[in-house]
This record gives sequence, structure tokens and C-alpha cells, in this order.
Amino acid sequence: MDANNQQNQMPESIPAETQQDFTLTDSLSGVFTEPGNTFIEIKRSSKKTFWVIPIIIFAIITGISSFIVLNDEELSADIKKQQIDAMKERFDTAVKEGKMTRDEANEQLDKSQKMFSGGMFMVFGLIGGIVSVFIFFFLKALVYLGVFKIYKGTAGYVNIMNVLGVASIISSIQMIIDSVLAIFMGRLFVNIGPVLLFSQEQLGKQMYMFVANFDLINIWYLAVVSLGLAKVSDVKTSTSAITVYILWIIWVLLTTFGPLNFMGR
Repeated sequence: MDANNQQNQMPESIPAETQQDFTLTDSLSGVFTEPGNTFIEIKRSSKKTFWVIPIIIFAIITGISSFIVLNDEELSADIKKQQIDAMKERFDTAVKEGKMTRDEANEQLDKSQKMFSGGMFMVFGLIGGIVSVFIFFFLKALVYLGVFKIYKGTAGYVNIMNVLGVASIISSIQMIIDSVLAIFMGRLFVNIGPVLLFSQEQLGKQMYMFVANFDLINIWYLAVVSLGLAKVSDVKTSTSAITVYILWIIWVLLTTFGPLNFMGR
């Protein structure tokens, strides 16, 4: 009888907090080996900050990438030209609409050109790239939270951030590869995708930017995010995938042909 009591009591004698928890290393490696089970474990885990380190890594890599690209004379000149051309177009539109005079437009354009020729261009490029990583991360998580609530998804904001954060390790790889390709090929927005086969002169600026969005590594990232959101939200994987890709296509269209085209990709 005593032996039976001891056997019954043994499982209760092991505190839950002593059980091995899912680690950040497990999550980052699991994204590549078994993403579905990885996101299930992330949801079950008592740890709620899986997103922090991967996003910091992505931000650092983005900063390094920006520094390298902006220090490349050919790529830097291309960026400056695109920025100045975009400003000139906006100033011309403002003049036509009577919002400013031609003299005011020319004065603003001169100031912009002087800014691009100084060291502030590098500073703004670096800071802007790093800050945008965090801004878009939190906004994207908020959008997914709202959309998946429509499907009665069970995931909270933190779990969605964990999915996007852990999956961002793929974006870090994408950033490194794209930067290397840009340096070696001497042109912007080049990646492992159909854009490799075309130049901006062949397609035109807008169509070139549209094609540049179809980076195969980014498609992979979206597939992982789709699976992750399905697992943490308890919705069908097909529903999650359709939602993620539709939202991405809408974003691509808005930033290429729509009112957000000044934001680039």
C-alpha cells in the first residue's frame, strides 16, 4: 500500500518549473527544420520574448547592409538620384496644384540636393533603416492581430510578435544575400528572383520595382509566417496562407503603383 502511494505521488513531486522549456536557439533552428512544431512549442512555452533577439539581429544586419550600400559609389549615386527624382516629381505636382511656386520648389530641391551631398545622407540612411525595422514589425503584428481576430483566432499580440520575430531570421538571410548581389551586380533591388533577368531600363521603374518584390526568400518567409500564425491562432493553415499572401499583394500594389509608392518595396 505504501509503495502504491509513493508511485502515485511521484509525478506530483516534479515541479512544472523544473521541466526544460523551449529555448530561443530551439526556435531559430526549428524555423528551418520543423517550423510547424516550432511555433506550437513557442505558443506552449512560458517564455514570451522569442521575438526580441531575432528582431535586434535583423535591425543590426539592416544597419550594416545600409552602411555597405551607401558606401558603394555606384549604388549610393543611384539612391540619391532616385530620391531627388522623386522629390522633383512631388514638387512639380505641388506647383501644378498651386500649393507652392516654382521658385519655392526650386529652393526646396536645392536644399534637398545639398543634404544628399553631405554626411547627413549616410546618417539618415542608417537610422532610417534601423528604425523602420521596428516600426514595420510592430505595425505588421498589429495588422495580423486585427485580421486574425476576424477568424476568431486565439493568438494574442505577443504570440504574433513571436512568429514574426522568429521568422525574421529568414529576412536577415535575405538582407545579406540581397546586399551582396547589389554590390556585385551594381544595381539596387536585385535579389534571388525574376528581377535577376531584367533591368530597370527594360521594364520601366514601376514594373521593375513590382517584379523586385518577388524575392524567393521573401516568399519562403511568408510561407513560414503563414504556418506560424495558423499554429498560434488555431486557424486553418490554408486560411492563414491565403490571408498572409493577399495582405502582402495589397502591400506590394500600394507601395509600387499606389499612394505608398514613395516607401519603395
